[in-house]
Amino acid sequence: MERAIHAALVPFVAFGHLIPFYELSITLAKAGIHVSFISTRNNIQRLPQLPSHLSSLITFVPLSWSTVGSNLLAEGIEATVDIPAEDGKHLLAAFDLLKHPFKQFVIEQSPDWIISDFVCYWTVDVAKECYIPLVIFSAFSAATNLFYGPPEYLSGNAQRRLRSSPEDLTSPPWWVSFRSLVHYRRYEAI
Repeated sequence: MERAIHAALVPFVAFGHLIPFYELSITLAKAGIHVSFISTRNNIQRLPQLPSHLSSLITFVPLSWSTVGSNLLAEGIEATVDIPAEDGKHLLAAFDLLKHPFKQFVIEQSPDWIISDFVCYWTVDVAKECYIPLVIFSAFSAATNLFYGPPEYLSGNAQRRLRSSPEDLTSPPWWVSFRSLVHYRRYEAI
């Protein structure tokens, strides 16, 4: 009997990301693809109940940043909904600590594909190191993604150079090849 394709899905820890990945998991499972949905324990517990006929194809994989010694956040804080926006940098830093447990999961389970949120920049390194194909899934529209910048500017130092201050969001993007008036107002950018 042929083995089912196995996809590891890695959303960011915000429900505007978790729910679209959850829905994608259901769609993939309906197509016969085995899904490992990777997040933190509390976020997994907050997701809707899976349809029972798909439960054998979707495995929830809880990872913890506390296992790698993070004291960036109080116990139980695992999503953007749990903290004020100004503390988001601590959540992002803690989230980045999932790279190592995720890599261990990939080494042990050897999924056929990694489907990653664009925020999870470290999945690219893991995919390359483990020779696993990677797909970036974004719940945002193409127009929204375009506004945030070319792919090579979406993470790390390149992102900081492209959008180093809120003021950088207050004019139309230079990389858009057609005339556009799309930009944030200063209070929105902040």
